[in-house]
Amino acid sequence: MAELNSVITTVTGIGNQLASVILAEIRNIHTFDNPAQLQAFAGLEPAIYQLGQIDLSGKMVKRGPPHLRWAILQAAKATARFSLAF
Repeated sequence: MAELNSVITTVTGIGNQLASVILAEIRNIHTFDNPAQLQAFAGLEPAIYQLGQIDLSGKMVKRGPPHLRWAILQAAKATARFSLAF
């Protein structure tokens, strides 16, 4: 992590361990055009149920790398707890 000098560790609540898991699972952040694609890759987007012309969103789909999903959720919890901005 010291060699990478990534800005992800500047976010409150994300230390070297969580950052290394996130960066290892994502590999190259530039492969994603927008945050929604990263969210879908991690399996954090809601499932969509269609009933006729009505679209309902449900629980997380939970597909993708489980370690990435775990690390992002842990980072979100820590950031929400320790950062007033978030």
